[in-house]
Amino acid sequence: MQKSVHSKVFGQFLKSRRERVQPEEAGIHMTSGRRRTPGLRREEVAYLSHVSVTYYTWLEQGKDIQPSQEVLLNISQALQLSPDEKEHLFNLAYNETLSLPVEEQYNDSLQTTVDNLPFPSFITDQRSKVIFWNREAESMLFPFSSCPSEERYLLQLLFLEGSIRDRIQNWDEFSTYSVAVFRGIYDRFPEDPILNQLLVDLKQQSKLFRELWEQHHIEQKKISFISINDEQGQTKHFRIHSATHVDGNEDLYWCMYVPIS
Repeated sequence: MQKSVHSKVFGQFLKSRRERVQPEEAGIHMTSGRRRTPGLRREEVAYLSHVSVTYYTWLEQGKDIQPSQEVLLNISQALQLSPDEKEHLFNLAYNETLSLPVEEQYNDSLQTTVDNLPFPSFITDQRSKVIFWNREAESMLFPFSSCPSEERYLLQLLFLEGSIRDRIQNWDEFSTYSVAVFRGIYDRFPEDPILNQLLVDLKQQSKLFRELWEQHHIEQKKISFISINDEQGQTKHFRIHSATHVDGNEDLYWCMYVPIS
């Protein structure tokens, strides 16, 4: 059996989740003696998932086989996956798209719409490149207009630009969430050259990013929260709303920082 890129990523995800679950959490009685394996053993996951040890081992080793939905559901339960992680597992198992679209021209009317919003708002592509933004976003987050297009990736700005990081009051929570979302996108498009270069740069230049990346935490874009100090030093609280398929384009995400009164 051959290994495909997606199968390899699929296997890595399974391994990371298996090592996270402790035997007692899965209802497995611990015998005396030291376990050399962090988390569950492969045979334990296989037993809990109602598949053979050989079959589960093949999945984790990245063999190019496609498990049924029933098997995926059983594995999800055995590994105690969150709803976001479960969705990610199914995406990896059944999504054959290995590349994101090349940079394209977008409808300029989106800029007008973003400008008309009274709170920070911006639109990115799936790689986190900021394409449209309004003045409120520049004032509260970062002067995007002064940043070259090839460097205007939100994740890169968050981890490599101290001016943003220092102003975010819930940095630990927000940075963990941001990397978890990026990890979910990267795992779906592991051959994308731009995502790979972003990953290399971030891992080389940010110790915190490396640590968060190794956790292999997965989250889908959802309503989240952020607290930021404005230019006058006043802390502002926002609820972040994300919309997908902007203007019919599945590559675009719309982020709106709605003030919390």
